[in-house]
Amino acid sequence: MNENLYSIPNIETKRLRLRAWRQADFQPLSIAYADPNFMKFIGNGVPLSPQESWRSMAMMIGHWHLKGFGLWAVEDKITNEFVGRIGLFEPEGWPAIEIGWGIVPEHWGKGYAYEGALAVKQWAFEQLKLDALISIIHPDNLPSIALAKKLGALFSHQENIGNSAFSIYKMTLTSSSSTKLLLKE
Repeated sequence: MNENLYSIPNIETKRLRLRAWRQADFQPLSIAYADPNFMKFIGNGVPLSPQESWRSMAMMIGHWHLKGFGLWAVEDKITNEFVGRIGLFEPEGWPAIEIGWGIVPEHWGKGYAYEGALAVKQWAFEQLKLDALISIIHPDNLPSIALAKKLGALFSHQENIGNSAFSIYKMTLTSSSSTKLLLKE
């Protein structure tokens, strides 16, 4: 458990700022969660209502306080525009600490997911002293599978989570890509 309940670090990359959630993030997050394209491979694949989006945002904030890590809100450093969420996730019953990402569709194809996930991976290995991370990915989500592999992950196994089968990709400190970013905390 995180002893300092309000210490969510900022991470900056060349183009992105990963930061704590703000109430102002609710509107763009709610719009993303209502989008079938964004939600296709998240959770049960169904768009969320505003109330469900609020609960999800509150869960992401609470995860930091319970575990000492979690998902960051991600914004463009120049425009301050919300571009998605990237971070670590380990709810009760999860097989291991997961690194995950979700970029809003209007920012797909810009490399934001890789840039942010690479910074989170580096932070997890350096700051949390983790030796492995997993990504739980729907087998049809080819862009996320490609991203996990680019981050150094290898297919581990299939696992049923809820009512669906997911592919588990695992990355370790030794399997990580050699790319290194400067983190500003």
